[in-house]
Amino acid sequence: MPRTTAAPAGPSDLLRALDQRLAQAATVLLGSDVPDLPGSERPGVASSHLLPQLIAVCTDPRRQDARWLVLTATFGAFPTTDQLRQFGRHVELASGAPPQSALLGQVINEPGRGRVDLPMTIVADGVVAEVDFCARYDIHTGIHRVVRETMPRWSAEHTVTAVAWIDQSSALRTLMPHEVSRVFAYRQPGLDDPASEASYRPHLVVPWRSVLVLPDVANPRASDQLAAIAKFSGNTVSMIGYDMIPITSAEMRPLSDTDAFAQYLAVVKHAHRVAGISRSATAEFAGFTRSLTAQGLPGPEVREILLAGEAPHTPGSAPRPHGDKPVVLCIGSQEPHKNQRAALHAAERLWHEGLEFEVRLVGGPGWSDAVLRPAVERLVEQGRPINALGRVSEVRLLDELRSADLVFFASLHEGYGLPVAEALACGTPVITSNFGSQLEIAELGGCVVVDPRDDDEVTDALRRLLTRPDELQRLRAEAVARPVRTWDEYAAELWAFLCAGQDVA
Repeated sequence: MPRTTAAPAGPSDLLRALDQRLAQAATVLLGSDVPDLPGSERPGVASSHLLPQLIAVCTDPRRQDARWLVLTATFGAFPTTDQLRQFGRHVELASGAPPQSALLGQVINEPGRGRVDLPMTIVADGVVAEVDFCARYDIHTGIHRVVRETMPRWSAEHTVTAVAWIDQSSALRTLMPHEVSRVFAYRQPGLDDPASEASYRPHLVVPWRSVLVLPDVANPRASDQLAAIAKFSGNTVSMIGYDMIPITSAEMRPLSDTDAFAQYLAVVKHAHRVAGISRSATAEFAGFTRSLTAQGLPGPEVREILLAGEAPHTPGSAPRPHGDKPVVLCIGSQEPHKNQRAALHAAERLWHEGLEFEVRLVGGPGWSDAVLRPAVERLVEQGRPINALGRVSEVRLLDELRSADLVFFASLHEGYGLPVAEALACGTPVITSNFGSQLEIAELGGCVVVDPRDDDEVTDALRRLLTRPDELQRLRAEAVARPVRTWDEYAAELWAFLCAGQDVA
């Protein structure tokens, strides 16, 4: 994981950072009662005056939000539920040493809990969006594309603070300049400014009576902190519900995914709003929410906010010159649930029958290509017309979508199936699955639906489209006639529900 390293800080620097964080907390917890602090220019003086007053607010058991904020300011890290309970019990029953002494002693004993060297900025009554994965990495599939399409549109229309996690995954921080570009200007290389990068100094970002939105890949290391934010901080936690594949189709994912997703569900059950990206994904999260009655929890409000389906906007894109043979394009990361192996089996059967066509595979390595890779290597050795392109740019992806005769995307489980919608937006027919979100997309035309687990049905569908030009042309006409849901529409509806709390059903 890319790291955000800290410069060594001396005792005076650490005390000044603590002074600043506690002063920030005091502005919202004490308000006009914040005292004048003579001598506060000396490191630690402000903290010695402010911390007892802040802890006094925390003695009220109704002020869980105050306890959360004071712990955050003191440790430079969001507390977990257990840490909050421990602190609450201590301040309610304090005897002997003053609570502030015990708290500061705990900070000294747990220096790695957060970033005690950093100042913090409170975002009050605003929107904070956690985009850690997209900020740190250049991967640009599925979820990452949703984040990078949505965030610039939100920023153009609203005030939103984008944040990432500190390396300990216990607090949120401002983005580095290159991370801002990676999230908000992904298709515009060369915007990084070395001077801005060199002068960057991170700040912790703390939402206060705000909306914390989680649109990105979940960070399982932050689950305990996020659950506490949802339960105790007074903030609203909203999230996009992509799918529940690691739980409901656990046999198709590595065990580590299932463990991580179970931690993610600990956040979901205390969240306030979840926007499912399809009817199927919404049904999954709504079902989980209904199960929470067994724990006495209401669970989040779950609504469908249908994902966009327009083709990528990529200047300079042009269809690849069409060869003599029809082209079948298979899209998806190389892992079992994407089901490309079924497409290759069907293709091999049709090649044996004498049909001439090319298969092109687009998608980078997933968690396991143990089933797909040997088949690809064997077919290449046999001289079959198969071309594994790997992960490609958006420009290349659009070229391939527009140039293919048809697309195969018959996954065994999808939250939405973005390649299906984008292929159709390019006017290219699709063979897709006859259930779930893929069937939802197919209902508007341009698709042949199959049982992706039935090799004969997959083969028959591929044969029909390769041998019946009239059928292919009919599907092309249907694809062109489909209504296209835009990213502008998706971003607007998503903001209305997740950030403004409006009912968009």
